[in-house]
Amino acid sequence: MKTMYDEVSHQSCDTLAQTMSDFTYRFNETKVPKKHYKALLGRQIEEVVSDSVALSMVNAYYKTLAEFNKGNRQWFVSAMLYVELGVKPDKASQQTIDAVSKLTNAVINGTAMLNPALLDAYTDLLKD
Repeated sequence: MKTMYDEVSHQSCDTLAQTMSDFTYRFNETKVPKKHYKALLGRQIEEVVSDSVALSMVNAYYKTLAEFNKGNRQWFVSAMLYVELGVKPDKASQQTIDAVSKLTNAVINGTAMLNPALLDAYTDLLKD
């Protein structure tokens, strides 16, 4: 007995791209052109693995940063500000330390740390 997997796994790249486009269309008549799937199917395995490794690394960074954020919000915010400002805390002048401290307090007291333009761009991208 042949399964759907058996049928699909033996198709050429071109035929499989069309099959995927057809499957997608059957879901709420969502139109995704065959050429989109063909481009994805034509990617080298190294690219796919590289993307997967990159996502794993981002996830590891995320987990670490989330733990730091839970541990001491003030230190976390200060460190993020120093990184974004390109200033090493141990090399900073007293004026810089005071400025970062004031910014840190502003963030903790309600000022958004994320640039509003980035937040708007993110929201717009989710709408598409």
